[in-house]
Amino acid sequence: MHPKGLALVVTVVIPALLACAPAAQAPRPDSGRSDGTSRIGGQLNMRHSENPYDWDMSYAGKSSPNDSGIGYAYNSLLGFKSPPEVKYAEMVVRPELADRWEPSQDGKVFTFHLRSGVKFANVPPVNGRELTSADVKWSIEYWTRTGQFKDVKLPKGQFDYMYEGLEGVDTPDKYTAVVRFKEPFVPFLNYMASDWNPVVPREIYEQDGHLKDIIAGSGPFQLDAATSQKGTRWVWKKNPTYWEAGKPYLDEIRWLILPDESTMKAAFQTKQLDYVYNLAFGDYQDVRKSNPQAVEFKYVQPRGYHLYLSNAKGGPFTDVRVRRAAALAIDRDEINKVVAGGQGIWAVPGAMADLFTEAEAKQLQRQDVEAAKKLMAEAGLAGGVNLDWPILNDEARANLTWFQLIQAQLKRAGFNVTFDPMDKVTQRQKKYSGDYDLDSGVGLGGLEADIDSMLYGPYHSTSSGNWSKAKDSELDKLLVAQRREPNPEKRREILREAAKRIVDQAWGIELIYPPKWDLLHPHMKNFAPHFGNRTGEAFAWLDK
Repeated sequence: MHPKGLALVVTVVIPALLACAPAAQAPRPDSGRSDGTSRIGGQLNMRHSENPYDWDMSYAGKSSPNDSGIGYAYNSLLGFKSPPEVKYAEMVVRPELADRWEPSQDGKVFTFHLRSGVKFANVPPVNGRELTSADVKWSIEYWTRTGQFKDVKLPKGQFDYMYEGLEGVDTPDKYTAVVRFKEPFVPFLNYMASDWNPVVPREIYEQDGHLKDIIAGSGPFQLDAATSQKGTRWVWKKNPTYWEAGKPYLDEIRWLILPDESTMKAAFQTKQLDYVYNLAFGDYQDVRKSNPQAVEFKYVQPRGYHLYLSNAKGGPFTDVRVRRAAALAIDRDEINKVVAGGQGIWAVPGAMADLFTEAEAKQLQRQDVEAAKKLMAEAGLAGGVNLDWPILNDEARANLTWFQLIQAQLKRAGFNVTFDPMDKVTQRQKKYSGDYDLDSGVGLGGLEADIDSMLYGPYHSTSSGNWSKAKDSELDKLLVAQRREPNPEKRREILREAAKRIVDQAWGIELIYPPKWDLLHPHMKNFAPHFGNRTGEAFAWLDK
C-alpha cells in the first residue's frame, strides 16, 4: 500500500520470451447481473473532447481518439487480458487473430497461427473477404516501410521502433505468418497485442494511397460514416460478421464530441453519457459530487506527467548543466498536492510506476533551487534564459494548472517560460520536429504495450519517437540490451539502469504518476479499465 493510501496497481509484467499461448481465447467476464447473462442491444454514449484526425496510424501524431477507433474496427494478432483476470497495467497477452503462436528458442523468429474464417467488414472496397497471413505481411511491411514499401516515398512509420531489426515476414500458408528478426526482440509479443499494430486490408491503400479516410476491419464495431457528423458525433455500428460468436453485445457506440469539461459533466449527470474516463483529480471530484450513485474505477496512470527538453534547436537544453538545473528546480510534492490531492506518486523518466519505489524515486531526484542557480551560472546563464512552451489553444484546466506551477518553479532558478498557444496540428508538428524549448507529456505519451515504448521509443537516438532529439551512446546501449534480454529479472535491472541514466543526464523530467478515475452509471456492465485495452467499452452491455 502506498503510504498516502493509494494502492499501487501498476505492475510491470515482462512475459518470458518463450511462453506459448493457449489454444483458445480466454472469455471476457460478464459481470453485474446475478444470473451472469448479458443483455443484447442498446446504444452506449461516451465523450471525446476532439475529433479523430484520420485512420492511418503510421503517420506521426496519431493518438487518442484515433487509437480507440482502430481498436473498434480492427484486430491485432494478439490482445491483452483485462480485469478482473489481471490488474490495471499487467500486460498478459491472449489470443486474438492468432489463436496460438511460437517464438523460436533464440527469440528471433515468431510464428503466428491465424484463426480460419475471420472476415473483414462487408463494406467497400474490402467487401467482406477473408483475412489471411498475406494481410499480416502487408500490414507489418506498411507499418515499417519495409518489403514492398521499402522504396515507396512515404513518411517514416510512427511506430517502426516496435519492429527494430525486422528481417521479413514469411507466409508459408494462408493461416501462418512467420516474423523474423536479426536479433532477439523481447518486447515483440507485447507489441503484437497493441491496437497500434492492427492487421488491415490492402484494398484501402490500393484505392487511396493511404489508410486515412476509410476504416474497415475485422473488429467488433465499424464506423457508420453516413450517420456520423464531424464535430458532433461519431457512430460505430455492431459488425454483424465479427468472428467472436455472440459479441459485441451493444448495437452501437456513439462518441459525442464535447470539448468543454463543464458540458461533459452536465451530460454525464443527465445520463446523456453512460461513462466518463481518465478523469484527473479535480474533474473526478466534481463529477463524483454530483453523481454519488456512479460506479468508480481508480487507477494510476502508468506514465508520469512529463517535461520534454528539446535538444534540436541548439538551444539551452543542449547543455547538460542547464537540463540538470531545470530538473533541480522542480517541486514534485507541490505538484502532487495541487493537481492530484496528494494522491500521486513521484515518477521517474522512462519508468512505469513500480520499476522504482517512491523512496528510490526521491533518492534519485530532488529539489535544490540554489544548486540549480549554480549550474545556470556555470553554463553562462546567471542572468536567466527564456524558454518557449507551445501549448494548445483549448488546453484542459487540469493541465494548465500544473503547467503554470512548472512555470513558477522554473522561474526561481532563472528560467523564464512563455506559453505559446496554438492549434493542435501546429503544436504537434513543433513537438515532433523538436521546434520548441519545453513541452509537456500529459497522457501516456507513446507508452504502449511494453515498458520498452517509454524507453527506446522516446530516448534512443534513432527512434522516430525521440521528440527531444536526445543523443546518448551509453543510453542507447542499455536500451538495445533490454530488448535482447529474455530473463525478466535481468531485463528489469537493465531497465532500471537506463532510467537512472536518463535522470543523471536529465534527458527528460518526470513529475508524478497521477491518479485517474473512470465513472460509469450502474446500468453499464462488463467493463473495467485496463492500460492495454483502451476500448474495453466495446464489450460492455447495458442493463436498461
